Amino acid sequence: MWLPDGKQYLKAVTMIPQASTPGPAQTSFAVRMEWLLVAGLAATLTWTTLCLGGYFAETMVVTSWAMFSLAALGGGLGWVQAGRGPLEFNRAVLLPLPFLLYALASVLWIAPARWLAWREWLLWLQMWLAFALALHFGRGRGPTRFIIGTFAVLGLAGAAMAAYQRYGDGTWLMLGRTQAQQYSGRSGGMFGYPNALAALMALMIPACLALVFSRSTRPPVKIASGWLAGLFAFAAVLTGSRGGWLSLGGALVLWPLLGGRRWRRRLGGVAVILTLAAAGLGLIYRYSAYAHERIEPFLDGRFELSRPIVWKAGWQIWRAHPWLGSGAASFNVYFDQYRPRGFLNVPNWTHNDYLNTLGDYGVAGFVCWALAGGGILWLAWQAVQRMRAENVPTADPFSLGRWKLGLLLGLLAFALQLGVDFLTKVPALALATAIVAALLLRDEPGLRRPLSAGRARGIGLGLAVGALAIGAGLASPLYRAEALRFPARWDIDKNARTGWGDQRKIFPAARASFEEAVKIDPANGQAWSDLSYATVLNWHVTKGDLTAMGSRAEIQADRAVQLCPINAEFWVRKGIASDMQGKHQEAETSFKRALELAPRTTVWWYYYAYHLSTLPERNSEALQAVKTCLSLDPWYSAAEALQQQITARH
Repeated sequence: MWLPDGKQYLKAVTMIPQASTPGPAQTSFAVRMEWLLVAGLAATLTWTTLCLGGYFAETMVVTSWAMFSLAALGGGLGWVQAGRGPLEFNRAVLLPLPFLLYALASVLWIAPARWLAWREWLLWLQMWLAFALALHFGRGRGPTRFIIGTFAVLGLAGAAMAAYQRYGDGTWLMLGRTQAQQYSGRSGGMFGYPNALAALMALMIPACLALVFSRSTRPPVKIASGWLAGLFAFAAVLTGSRGGWLSLGGALVLWPLLGGRRWRRRLGGVAVILTLAAAGLGLIYRYSAYAHERIEPFLDGRFELSRPIVWKAGWQIWRAHPWLGSGAASFNVYFDQYRPRGFLNVPNWTHNDYLNTLGDYGVAGFVCWALAGGGILWLAWQAVQRMRAENVPTADPFSLGRWKLGLLLGLLAFALQLGVDFLTKVPALALATAIVAALLLRDEPGLRRPLSAGRARGIGLGLAVGALAIGAGLASPLYRAEALRFPARWDIDKNARTGWGDQRKIFPAARASFEEAVKIDPANGQAWSDLSYATVLNWHVTKGDLTAMGSRAEIQADRAVQLCPINAEFWVRKGIASDMQGKHQEAETSFKRALELAPRTTVWWYYYAYHLSTLPERNSEALQAVKTCLSLDPWYSAAEALQQQITARH
């Protein structure tokens, strides 16, 4: 059993020397560095989760620097420890590497929008770094409890926020944001996306229940765990996430099958859980008006329409690029080519991480991804089996086999929900699941292997230098540029939708932000396109030289097209800039190319119709184009006004 003295603590850490005994100064230094690393990892998880799950790039500027700095610290600590003898490393850390390398190749040679692909790859990399750090450091009782306590605090914060959003202010979100109208009545906690909060709760609920029903757990721990499980379940109900409910229920149904020793007890346990689940759903269906509203369509055979539409597009994209995929982070780029008539949403992902990965990375990448995830789950099951077989009495609840089974069930719930959501694209959830997986595998003796001092030093130095280089040279510019671009474009779009704000302030400020963004990250095609857009809009404010302004806008749009020639918006920006200079034939070519890439996107048909309406001899074509626009969206008010103008003139 673990003893809380320095020597035993160090032996509980993975990357530590085994051949020699450290002196007091070395022991003290190692303990302090380990605690610093564990505290940093917990703080990074907390920061990312509380900042809307890391959705915005300004959050990821901090998160990425923290993760790469922690990786450098881990590499440095390994270098220092290597001087005292051979170290150990956990072989589970190797499982995600084939997919990471394949995804990197996809970014470099396949992805159509490399700036998007790099950001996705960086998220995969940071997820792996969190897994590697939690796997090798802080394996003692104190650091482990600190990490588990961090999860508990985040769960409590999420439950409190969910309750406030449900019974207080339903529009409130972190960072001064306002909840989207489509999620009205649903609680998202610290996330803007309610399904993400449901996933976080489902990740923790089984572990809490495992402690409640473990005979070895002491009464105070049982009470605390039961209270947390009930509170987290209440928060999950408030999210209104049907996918989250079903995923958690599916994982809990597996509990007796995985945890029971006799089939009679296993089947009896399944029956009990199904009965309790049915009773719980019946109660909230009867006494919660909003839950009734969420469940009623399923009972009537009316299922959600938007997800199947997006899934169909994702399937079509994969069919077009079956083996190597369409490229990292390419779904949104290709979606307009497969957009069905009348579907006006702009999805970034397929709402199904399995299909999303298959489409982006093809069969080859999906196999690497699935083998990594499946391998981790299989090793986790082996860890649970080992703990049950050894059955060593312990007073530490986090050393119990049932506790590990609870963690495994949380991961299984997460894996089930991936079938209806894009959870791996939420940075906070990516980090959280990586840490939970590491907690399951970090103590497995069969996975730990000795590492010579020379190799340990080489790996430690490579990790430290590589992490800092990637953080400073790649991650920081990408996130900083996007942190400038996204809010500025948000302001422009909000003004266009609602008339919010003063255009004389919004447009020049947005243009300045875009100019700074392309200086920081010249490879961000969307920033170049937005800069072209803002340049055109600024003419409406300044009324300067139209031709000169159009020439600048065309140069900026050309740069965007060069970076991603299959993005319809970039061609539209080029067409508008050409029209400003009187180059109508070039504009015509650009608009037609945009419509080839996005034949059923309403707004691009509007821009083409407007272009044609400026040419008196082409009024009939303009009228036909605007009719096509209105057939895709009959409530497009700008198109209605343009149709009236063309009709009157014609």
